[in-house]
Amino acid sequence: MAHEGGLRSRTERFRRCTAPGGRRRSRDVDEERIRQSYERAHDPSRVLALSDGVFAIIITLLVLEIHVPDLAQGQSLREALEEIRPSLTAFLISFVFVAIAWAGHRDIFSLIRRIDRALVWLNIIYLLPLCILPFGASLIARFEKEPVALRIYGLLLLATAVSRLSVWWYASGRPHLLFAPVDRRSRRAGAALAAVPGVIYAIAIFISNDAPTASLIIYTAVPVLYFVAITLDRSSAPPGSAEQEFT
Repeated sequence: MAHEGGLRSRTERFRRCTAPGGRRRSRDVDEERIRQSYERAHDPSRVLALSDGVFAIIITLLVLEIHVPDLAQGQSLREALEEIRPSLTAFLISFVFVAIAWAGHRDIFSLIRRIDRALVWLNIIYLLPLCILPFGASLIARFEKEPVALRIYGLLLLATAVSRLSVWWYASGRPHLLFAPVDRRSRRAGAALAAVPGVIYAIAIFISNDAPTASLIIYTAVPVLYFVAITLDRSSAPPGSAEQEFT
């Protein structure tokens, strides 16, 4: 009897699903599931969570390079602090660079409503040189006059600038990924803001062999000048434009 009751129950469910109204409800349920699956797959929140976590770890690794100095016999604290000056300099340069990179990433993704697979991978590529930056900072802290160390550090900065430009250019050229389309002028302005530092970093890499001090000064100055440039650009941009959002 129990077997017959279960059979009748399954038969009844089959009839409801195969009836015109049942098929329609089943199709609506399937479409809703597909829609929800699509939204989850293209929701940028997980990409943002991963990126924020990576940025936090990078900054933590940078500061770990700074150690309280031990005083040798007859050595003053001032002299001991002078010995860790290269580490402090490398940390400050890298910290400002990472902070601006994070702010730029935040501003780009504030325009993005959904993501696709290509944008996910472009974002991962963007994070790659940033993850190696603590290693580069350690190099210039210990070998601040060595051209090889300066070139490696500069290449990491250049790779970050280029990959960031790629993220911006890809996302801004696909209105279906954005909350609102980015006009052509704003798109070019955002690309210029990302590209100009890369050109300057390339120059610093080129001169690092003959002028290592000048190369290090450029690495220090570019983030500061970049911050001034984006501040001026935002103040002159029309209210609500993409230029006000993009760092």
